[in-house]
Amino acid sequence: MIFKFFLHAFTLKKKQQIKSIIINNHYLHTDTNSVLNISISHLKQLFKQKCLSVVDGHVCLIADCPICNNEKKDAKLYVNKTTGFFMCDKCKCTGSWDILRKFLSTQKSMEKLKELDILKADLRKEQDFDKKWKDMKENCRDIMELTTEEYNALLDNFSLPDVSQEDMSQLKCIYKETSKVLYFPLIGLENSVVGYKFIETDVKAEPTFPVSSVSGCVTYKQNTGKNDNTAVIVESIYDLLALVAQKSANIIICLPYNLKTLPQQLLPYMESFKKLTLWFGNDETSWYTARQFAKKLNEKRCYFVRPTDLQPQPKLAAEMGYNLKGILENAQAVWHKSITTFREFREEVLSDLQNIDKVQGVKWKRYPVLNRILKGHRRGELTILTGPTGCGKTTFMSEYSLDLAMQGVNTLWGSFEIRNARLARTMLQQMVELPLDQHLDNFDLYADAFEKLPIYFMTFHGQQTIKVVMDAVEHATYVHDIAHVIIDNVQFMMGTSDESKHMDRFWKQDDIIAKFRNFATKYNCHVTAIIHPRKERSEEELTTSSIFGGAKASQEADNVLIIQDKRFSSVRGKKYLQVAKNRYSGDLGIMMLEFEKSSLSYSSRLKQKSENTEKEKFLKITHTTKQINKRTDI
Repeated sequence: MIFKFFLHAFTLKKKQQIKSIIINNHYLHTDTNSVLNISISHLKQLFKQKCLSVVDGHVCLIADCPICNNEKKDAKLYVNKTTGFFMCDKCKCTGSWDILRKFLSTQKSMEKLKELDILKADLRKEQDFDKKWKDMKENCRDIMELTTEEYNALLDNFSLPDVSQEDMSQLKCIYKETSKVLYFPLIGLENSVVGYKFIETDVKAEPTFPVSSVSGCVTYKQNTGKNDNTAVIVESIYDLLALVAQKSANIIICLPYNLKTLPQQLLPYMESFKKLTLWFGNDETSWYTARQFAKKLNEKRCYFVRPTDLQPQPKLAAEMGYNLKGILENAQAVWHKSITTFREFREEVLSDLQNIDKVQGVKWKRYPVLNRILKGHRRGELTILTGPTGCGKTTFMSEYSLDLAMQGVNTLWGSFEIRNARLARTMLQQMVELPLDQHLDNFDLYADAFEKLPIYFMTFHGQQTIKVVMDAVEHATYVHDIAHVIIDNVQFMMGTSDESKHMDRFWKQDDIIAKFRNFATKYNCHVTAIIHPRKERSEEELTTSSIFGGAKASQEADNVLIIQDKRFSSVRGKKYLQVAKNRYSGDLGIMMLEFEKSSLSYSSRLKQKSENTEKEKFLKITHTTKQINKRTDI
């Protein structure tokens, strides 16, 4: 009885620890109302019915705030036209479209007014950083307080461009001498401080606080005496200062999270600008990100500095002696009306040729054979994975996606068959390459590292309609800048009705594949869909024709991966991954899959003849944790 008691206590503790991953990690709640489900004209009409003025902005509708307008004059509410997310510039209330819809209701009964009062009391407000920033300033020195010698020494210590002390003070930055840290406030609506970025000597990273969903950015405004509605957007503080040093633009904005994500909370701050010039790096990843951000900011007002060797990012261009103002004058418009010419994308073709390795996509660390065959993981493609029941499709795909997420690929998992807790536990064990139940003492170390990975989970389970799933996927891609979506598996979106009518089920699957194909192209996001094969004899080898349904899945897919399991049909049979289709390079081939139970891993690395000691394994996972921390800049 005593043994059973301790066994139960140990099991309960283990479950609670595993559950903490799910609670603390990123979760995408599948609330269909998180995406605006009415037309913009209808939304405008709702404001007008409340006698509230409304203006159609670039990304948001800007209206008198129905929440605090009676209490605070000229309060403006910014409503995202894609998601319905709203933010008030005065009372700082934020929330979803569902909450706003209740405030826009035309009913004025006493019960309704009481309900609104309760709702107003519970409204989530943006965190006030003004007081925190004032407290920080007490332990730091203002830039203008430094002597000329101290300021020049600061520029040398941080390897900053030759920016004048007056221009640096425009950024309202402060310097902490004891720890050698330079803090830059993030400015939001109404010039409020909503967070900060900071840099340290000999450290390339530019950490941001808060670590997500901030509504401001580092902004430089030159004192010209006029209200300029044009801004240049860069990814780092060093790029911003390079432009400031050459007086290249009147308004320069540094994004809070570099190129990792563009929070929807920041979009209201950008509404006042009629022209935005995006100047990022000259690699293919930066080019793709620029196009993705331009869609979010409204392409019609966005311009690009095309990524070429003669137009690198501002910091490097300044070091090479280029005229930054001249480069900005040659920025090209993003939006074109239906027709284009080779001249418009000539530089893009040149950029592809100059950065051929990066055009090929993100390389896998654990699967070098896939790098040789597929060349890399690219945005905008559709991959189909199939294999016999029980062959380990989900286990393989979890490690496949984990590898990419550890390199900064924002990932959304839609597992309809397996609970998210079980999936996260598998991915965590694959990350640390150790059996978790035997290393619970280090669980917090592993879980902290896993939390920092850009992995999001959909909370669906069981049968779902394609409309509900696509609403969630599109919302996550917009809000969290998702680059890789995994659907496990497609059959769970085909419904249970009319199962006997096979043609109907084939048509449903073709419709699902078509929607994901269009989504991948439109949103420049890679989609990996797992599909079961047709029921065939175990001794027969699977082909692209073995995929369940019609031929549309294999036709539309850019890549077809098949797990072939010959262990039960042959004495010396092996399990391997076959690349049966590769639209990018045409290369086909196989990768042997050897499963290691202790790490739940299929990594095709050479197995060591002797087991590593516990100390060596601990040092290895500590190194992995540091690498993840470095990539996430936290």
